[in-house]
Amino acid sequence: MTRHAHRRLPARGALVAVLVVGTLFGAACGGSSGAKAPTEPPPIDLRGRAAVQVAALDNRFEPPRIRIDPGTTVTWVNQGAMVHNIAKAADAIDFGAPFGATAGEFGPGARYAFRFTKPGIFPYACTIHSLMNGVVVVGDVPFPPAADAGGA
Repeated sequence: MTRHAHRRLPARGALVAVLVVGTLFGAACGGSSGAKAPTEPPPIDLRGRAAVQVAALDNRFEPPRIRIDPGTTVTWVNQGAMVHNIAKAADAIDFGAPFGATAGEFGPGARYAFRFTKPGIFPYACTIHSLMNGVVVVGDVPFPPAADAGGA
């Protein structure tokens, strides 16, 4: 058995060396290609409506990104079987008024409405389910924001 193991090691070692060198070469050659990283899909444009609805499903908001006019009311409806919450993605974001619904307020079948009054980009999340997040873009602000714009 040991004889077979000794025969395989040089082949495995060579294969590993080829893979490492190839990866390093590819990274060195491809690093300055100017290719952009994948971006998020644009928000669904719902401007012109006084009210819109977002579904809270068991692991996602649908639609996850929307664009609305200032003054539009967004109503989240928990259409899933689990309890959710709705919270600002970061405490520093100013939604212009108190925003969010606790898990106690947003169980299955519950609704939460918020009227967006100022232009900006307003990311939100269900903090119970870490991959469950969304964005409301209000007005004609660019999305995604420029790297130096600083967000909302």
